[in-house]
Amino acid sequence: MARRNQILIIDDDTAMCELLEKLFQNEYEVIAKNDGMSAMYWLVAGNLPDLIISDLDMPNLNGEEFIANLNKSGYFKDVPVIIITGYNSKSEKLKIMKLGVHDYFIKPFNPRELLFSAEVVLKHTKKKLSIP
Repeated sequence: MARRNQILIIDDDTAMCELLEKLFQNEYEVIAKNDGMSAMYWLVAGNLPDLIISDLDMPNLNGEEFIANLNKSGYFKDVPVIIITGYNSKSEKLKIMKLGVHDYFIKPFNPRELLFSAEVVLKHTKKKLSIP
């Protein structure tokens, strides 16, 4: 049996984490963390997810700082990131997209669109990794 893709979800809202876990659990292995710092500790402990879905507004290490840390890392910088946030600002979205995230969803979002985006991102990165 092939290994299921692993998705790391980062959001300080417990209800949102539970919703996202339920949304993805049938197709993916889901790990949830409640802030960027605990997610970073999990990554540094030797874990490498196939996709990260993160909120921006979190305590300890917010989403923007988390992405900046990923980008500085030689090991984690290629892990695709999708942002889910309550910020509905075009300038904020542009700033975050310039950090290299793959998609940006504003809460409330359409769960089917998020599932589709995750599927597309994962297929794209798998193709990229399999090119000789």
